[in-house]
Amino acid sequence: MVSMSKIADYLRGKLTGEISTDPAVCADFAHDGSILEAMPEVVIFPRTTNDVRKVARFTWRLAERGQILPITARGSGTDTTGAAIGRGAIMSFPAHMARILELDVKSQAVRVQPGLNFAALQEAMATHGLFVPTASSDAKVSTIGGALASNVAGAKSIKYGTLRDWTDRLEVVLANGEVIQTGRLSKHELNAKKGLQTMEGEIYRGIDALIDENAEIITGYANGSSLSAGGYAIDLVKGSDGSFNLTPLFTGSQGTLGLIVQAIIKLAPHPDKVSLIAAAITSDQDLPTLTEQLLALEPSELEFIDGDTLKLIEKKGGGTPWKAVSEKRPETMLFIEFDDKHHSRKVKKAARLLDEAAVVDAQVASTWEDQEILRSIHHSVSAITNFSERGVAALPIAPDLSVGSARVPELVEAVKKLLRRNHIEGGIWGHLGTGVVSVRPLLNLANLGQRQTVFKLLGELLETVNNMGGSMSGEFGDGRLLAPATKEQYGAKMTEIFTKLKAICDPYGTFNPGVITGATRDDLLNMLRQDYREDRFPELNLRG
Repeated sequence: MVSMSKIADYLRGKLTGEISTDPAVCADFAHDGSILEAMPEVVIFPRTTNDVRKVARFTWRLAERGQILPITARGSGTDTTGAAIGRGAIMSFPAHMARILELDVKSQAVRVQPGLNFAALQEAMATHGLFVPTASSDAKVSTIGGALASNVAGAKSIKYGTLRDWTDRLEVVLANGEVIQTGRLSKHELNAKKGLQTMEGEIYRGIDALIDENAEIITGYANGSSLSAGGYAIDLVKGSDGSFNLTPLFTGSQGTLGLIVQAIIKLAPHPDKVSLIAAAITSDQDLPTLTEQLLALEPSELEFIDGDTLKLIEKKGGGTPWKAVSEKRPETMLFIEFDDKHHSRKVKKAARLLDEAAVVDAQVASTWEDQEILRSIHHSVSAITNFSERGVAALPIAPDLSVGSARVPELVEAVKKLLRRNHIEGGIWGHLGTGVVSVRPLLNLANLGQRQTVFKLLGELLETVNNMGGSMSGEFGDGRLLAPATKEQYGAKMTEIFTKLKAICDPYGTFNPGVITGATRDDLLNMLRQDYREDRFPELNLRG
């Protein structure tokens, strides 16, 4: 086995970026936003695509000799699934590869590097009257590379879809160091790619054959009823006309198939006007029916906070923010946004629906200042996400459960019963429009019994969403946390397809092993942190 110091010295002579094996530096990269931890042996700060290519080529050669040095791509480390940590080498992009490379205002597209801060990209695009229409709640601190890796689907995904829908092309470093550009290929172009005597050719041949051999299974997987960012999007690779595109496959693969070094992202015109409604829903209202009616108006956001969570917010020092709308604490706090040219008309229709449903307390905000008052209610969940007292913290073990929108109230009630049965407090909120529900149980990872409760609760939540035809990973991907449950989520046949796909793209398993597939519960037990706090990312407390 080659020593890590020799590996680091060798790479220092080859790369233009920095390399560190300093224990203190490695410790800084041992955690992400998840409840897991893994100490890397080396941290690499690539300066160019060529640096990334050289590292991948070097680890490929090591693997050929039987020595595996895993590579984990990392942005700002906000990932809640454990996909931004790993033993071996961490490749951190924000230090150098964080630029906007090209902007085409006319075609509304921007070419970026993976380490670019998502909020900085949005601010830069806003000066041109443009924006990336989908972003998760951690966009203030996350990177575009991390967002691509997880295929983020935030509050506005109800109207705009996921980041995958806005990703045009990628530049990707393969496991052997080759660099490829992805994009939609015609049948003729696909055959040309399959004729290449390179790893790129092997990948096109292998994936095309895998899809053809398992077409029926993949079609069934594609027809899942609820939003899911988990697994691999192999169902989106091959069109009915024989066209082929690897872009949606690498988007959402959490760094397990290749390393994204550039992306061309499509943009949309920034909305001129936005209107926001906050409504206090009581037990007298039929929330599933009201949800269906509001969705027919095509809002840009439809969010909720559970009433018990509002009570918990008050208990944990978050005050009573709902009083900006209602003196009495509601059963559910609803937030409805419209951002198109018909927003005024839609607000009137939404107000009429709320009136017909006998909703007494609702506020409409058309100015930024008034909207901020209403959004502060939504942001009050920070009293839970930022809570830490004697080791107890809100753990992100189920930040994005997903079911059909109409079944969200049913899921919320089922989750509350699970929490009560396990004698746990917790917060529940999410994207009502897309059926994504965030559950944050308050647990102490230093307590052996509560460490066991983490996995017990995960199993119970998985069973609950499966029974509702849903998913455990509606917004952020499976990562390490849900990798042991791949068979339960997607079935044995689809799991086998995922495993074969991983082997085609990463034969030696050097890219983020144990993420999406290949991890066991014992692996997670060995990686479980002794404590958890989200204060490394204070911006994450503003969940909106």
